Amino acid sequence: MAVFSAGVFPPNDLWDFATRLYARGRAKDACLSLQDRNGLDVNVVLFCCWVASSGRGTFRSGELEAALEAVNRWRGHVIQVLRDLRHELKDGVPPAPKPLSDDLRRVVVECELHAEHVEVLMLHKSMARSGTGTFDPVQQLEDNVANLLRYLTLVGVKPEADVLADLSAVLAAGFPDESMQRIETTAAGMAFRLGAGDAGVLGG
Repeated sequence: MAVFSAGVFPPNDLWDFATRLYARGRAKDACLSLQDRNGLDVNVVLFCCWVASSGRGTFRSGELEAALEAVNRWRGHVIQVLRDLRHELKDGVPPAPKPLSDDLRRVVVECELHAEHVEVLMLHKSMARSGTGTFDPVQQLEDNVANLLRYLTLVGVKPEADVLADLSAVLAAGFPDESMQRIETTAAGMAFRLGAGDAGVLGG
């Protein structure tokens, strides 16, 4: 029961990056954990990683804030409404016939994916800078962590052990040649410095 054609969307490197990263390793489970337990926006998590991994480095002052503002209404009034409806339909809504309810849920799932894709395009549009920075993997890992910590700071989520574990799983998908120990150590060390008052760890 196709509702939309993928062909309506223009090519987009953030979408390509996000879908590849989301499908690797434990990234999907980690992203959903960050969403369900901490209220993070999966698309913004992947956006933070893309900004660093595309050679744009860490966010400059106001960039992430502008991106969040750009998608805030779409996320709250469209994506969240569709997500809530999908959850509501999961076990059916008696006395509505369950097979028909399941058909509607499949349509809602497609609508939700369409809405997520739109959000990714909006996030991409919010980043005006081109990728002209470093592609050194060590620096890019630190830039990824810095961007994710900036996001946590903006939305008031503390980088506690469970959050860092999920973020490290996402980072591991983006840096498959890097050891998990180094990824976890980098994330924990930068989070500690931030907690100690070193705002410079965020760059920008």
